[in-house]
Parts: sequence; structure tokens; C-alpha cells
Amino acid sequence: MFDAIAEFFRRSIITVKAVDRISIPEPRGAAKSAVKSDRLPKLAVLEGIEWIVAIVLSTTVLFLLIVRTTHAGALWRDECDSVQLARMPRFADVLANLQYTSFPVLFPTIVRVYTTLFGESDFALRCFGLIAGIALVATTWFHSLSTSRQPPLLLLGLIGLNTTFLTAGTWVRGYGVGSVLMVLAITLALNLLRQVTSSGLLAMLVVALAASQCLFFNGVFIAVVIFAVMAVFLLRREFKSALLLMGFGVAVGIAYVPYILSIYFDVGRWAIILQESVSFSWTWNELNYAFGAPSSVMRWVWLVVVLGAVIGAVWCLWEEKLTAGRYVLLFGLTVIAISIPSYCAFMWIVHKPPLQRYYLVFFCSLASAADVIVAILCRLDWVRVARVVIVFALTVTLPFAVWPAMIVRETNIDILARRLEKEADPNDVILVNTWSRGISFNRYYHGPARWLTVPEMQDHRIHRYDLLQAKMTEFFPLDDLEQAMTTALKTGNRVWLVGEFKGAATSRRPLVLAPAPDPKFGWRSTIYSYAWSEQLFMFVRRHASKLDVAVQPQPLVNRNENSALIVAEGWEY
Repeated sequence: MFDAIAEFFRRSIITVKAVDRISIPEPRGAAKSAVKSDRLPKLAVLEGIEWIVAIVLSTTVLFLLIVRTTHAGALWRDECDSVQLARMPRFADVLANLQYTSFPVLFPTIVRVYTTLFGESDFALRCFGLIAGIALVATTWFHSLSTSRQPPLLLLGLIGLNTTFLTAGTWVRGYGVGSVLMVLAITLALNLLRQVTSSGLLAMLVVALAASQCLFFNGVFIAVVIFAVMAVFLLRREFKSALLLMGFGVAVGIAYVPYILSIYFDVGRWAIILQESVSFSWTWNELNYAFGAPSSVMRWVWLVVVLGAVIGAVWCLWEEKLTAGRYVLLFGLTVIAISIPSYCAFMWIVHKPPLQRYYLVFFCSLASAADVIVAILCRLDWVRVARVVIVFALTVTLPFAVWPAMIVRETNIDILARRLEKEADPNDVILVNTWSRGISFNRYYHGPARWLTVPEMQDHRIHRYDLLQAKMTEFFPLDDLEQAMTTALKTGNRVWLVGEFKGAATSRRPLVLAPAPDPKFGWRSTIYSYAWSEQLFMFVRRHASKLDVAVQPQPLVNRNENSALIVAEGWEY
């Protein structure tokens, strides 16, 4: 392997001038030859360092992906939603319930095919996430080698060592696969700028459609990429190619028509319960988490890289003569400039809180565009040295920063479910708080005791927001739960409470809301869930003669789903 790398270095010296993107003035005459002969050995050494850093970086990312796969444990509720939707008896059932998931049709189809081939075990599904991670590493290599003939450094360093990618990107959700397809789409778009071919256009169309049908965020960024390529084609007066790209955009838009109709006729009836107004500080915190650990450092790294790429591209376009890299600079600059307002507009339209994982594909687009700009700027030696120094620093420091997130379990619901299977009697009652935890509990609990969610829902396989909205409009949505608890406690059986009760346990007066929309809180489903939790715990505390905490929330478990187990016995009036 080392002989092959050495041979590559020798050949690279010969082709350095051929792949120059920026014309750098050189001395004339004999001085010119002396400078070139002095520069070539330095370039060979620098290129060798780049390859070594890229290989070490790739190995580090793969190692972290394996660690994450072996430590993530059971699936948490969002992942269980993906699997249980994909594994519905008929594909027609998947399509009928697609309105309740956050992903277009391609992702549940991929999960359905994968689980058919490899099974539904936790191990098989964790390997699904591992494959998505490995695919992203491979895509970054393809991106760098095909667009700049350089090893992957900046893109792989920013995304591969990012905590959000290493966790949410390896979930059984569409974020990882969607990110892979997004980076691949940008790579194919850059290849089209170099040479327009029928096979290249077809590959771009297939990947663009796949990306937009795997993750809704990708619909925005695919449109940005198509617009950027069209702008370059129009500038180069390649009107036929620009027209074909416009057709791609129309095809992607037409593929979204069923979702638009579903939003208008189905989702629009209950989507209001998901719309939350959040503070700037909350949004800023989620953005900082998305930058990766340590966020206090990585937000500045991202700022320097993206802003430096923009300034460098503008400077080159302003100062340099027309070169082969001019159009690539225009493409990268356009993607960065339009992606930011497009993402903000999309989040404003959907009125959903911008969670950490929602930024992943956005960051992939920014990093891909910045990477290709910096690759061109690396014709300047000081930029090339700065890039490899930054990436090397990230490679040796970030693994220690992200390590705590790598060894955290995604949930402890499976642990509680196994304990309840052993200890809960058939006449006991199990209450899972809140209702969304019932999705993961439905996957892992197979005992004889009756179990209900807070509030009780008719379908525990997926996020049935329409059923939640119906409960919010009831005057007494917990009556069935209180009756079940009363019967169990009065007959000498136990009530088991699964979930989070920290706020409810310290409350003296439970929050009581009017049927939705509440005069003060409107349709905010999170407030209703919190109020129901308080009311439930107050009922148990008032009427149970004995209340014990069987299992506390555990260390090294994700805060998204770290549940306690409380057991209540006896009855008091």
C-alpha cells in the first residue's frame, strides 16, 4: 500500500500544473525554472502529508462509527416509529400512514427492504446506521477525488467528526442517508460543470430525486444546487444544458405534489399541535449543539471555514482572469449564499422548532460547497498549509470531545420493559408517560400486564398526532387511566409508572387546561402533555398507600428517552 502511495506522489508532481485552478504569477526566465524546481519537492511533501492526514481522519471516523454502533443500544421512539411504519403488513398501509412521519416515501421503503433482507433486530438496525456512516465517508472520498483530485480533508473533518452526524446521522432515520445523497448530488453537479454528458445528467437526476424523496430538507437544497448549476450554464451560454437542469427541478417539484396535497387535506387538520414558538436562546443552543462538540470551538471553526471560503471566492472572481476554476467558485458561492436564507425560510414555513438534527443536511451542503472552494484556493500554498493544519488539529482533538456522546445509550425503555416482563403480574397496570414513549415500549414490552399511555391512544406503533389532537379536545382525557389505576390498586394489584416525572413530583397543584385550544396555551401539545403528567402523578400520590422508585433515570442514557420506573401499591381515599 505504501509503495502505491509513493508512486501516486511521484505522478502527482507531474500533474500538479495540469490541475491548477488559479493562475499564480511566476518569475520569468532562469529564475522561473529555479522557483519551479524548488517548489515541486515541497508540493510533494505537502501532498504526502495531506494523504496521511486524510487516511488517519477516515480511520478515526470509522472507528467512532463502530463505537457508536456498539454502544447505542436499543432504538428510541423516533427510530421505533421508522421501523414500525416500514414493517406495517402492507405497503399500502405505509403509504396511508406516511402523513404521520417526517420523511418522504423513499426512506420507509429503504427500511422495509433492509429489514426484509437483514431482519428487525437491534443489531441489524444499528448496522443500518453504520452503513449510512460508512457511505458518507466513501462519498467524501468520491467528492474530493472527482472534483479536485485531492484527498478528503475539510468536508470529512467537519462532518465526519461532527457529533450530530455521529449520533443522529446513524439513527434509523433519514438524516444520515439523506446527507449522503445530498453530498453525492453536489458532487455530480460539480462533475457536470466540468463535462456535460448523458450519463452524468441521468445520474444527477436519479440522485436528486432520491435525495428529495429521502428527506424533506433535501428538497430545498436540491433546488439550490440545481439553480446554482443552471446559473453557471447560463453564464457559459449553454442554454440546452440549463434547460435540461430546469426540467430536473420541475421533476423534483412534481414528485412533491402528493405531499403538498396531503398537507392540505390531511396534515393540515392536526399540524397545528406541532407548531411551537421558541425563544432565540433555545434556537441558539440547538444550533450550537449542531456545530458539534466542543460547540464553543466548533462554531468558530465553521465560521472561519465558510466565511473564509466566501471571501476567498469573491476575491478570486474579482482579481483573477477567467480560469477553469471560475465556474466552480461561482457554483460554491451560489450554494452557500442561497442555502442559508432558503433553510431559514423553510423552517419558518413549517413552524417547527429547529432541533439539532435538522441542521445536519444543511451543514453538509455548506461544508461541501466550502470544501470545493477551498480546494481551488489551495493552489495558493499558504491556504493549502492552513487547511491541512486545521484538519489535523480537528483529527487529534475532536475524538476526545465527541467521545462522551459515542458511549451513550439512546434509550432505557428496553431495560424497563424486560424488568416489567419479569415482575409485573397479569392484573397489574402499566402507564407509560408520555404517549410518545409508548412507541418504543410497544416494540420492547411483551409481558402479560395491560399497559396504557398518557393519554391512552388507539395506535402505539407511530406518532399518531391526529389521535393526540382528539385527546386534547376532550374534557376528561385521563378518565380511563384513573379508572384503570383505581381498579388495580383497590384489588391489591400494582400500578407501574414508566416515564419522566421530575416536574410532576415537585408540583403541589397540577396544571389543568381547558379542551384545546386552551385560552392561554392554545394548541401547544407539549403543554398538554406536561399537564397530564402532573395530573396523573398527583392522582397516584393522593390515592396510593405506597409509592416506590424502582428504577431511577440512568447515567449514560440519552436525555431524549431516559425513563424512571415507579411502582404504586394500596389504596387510600
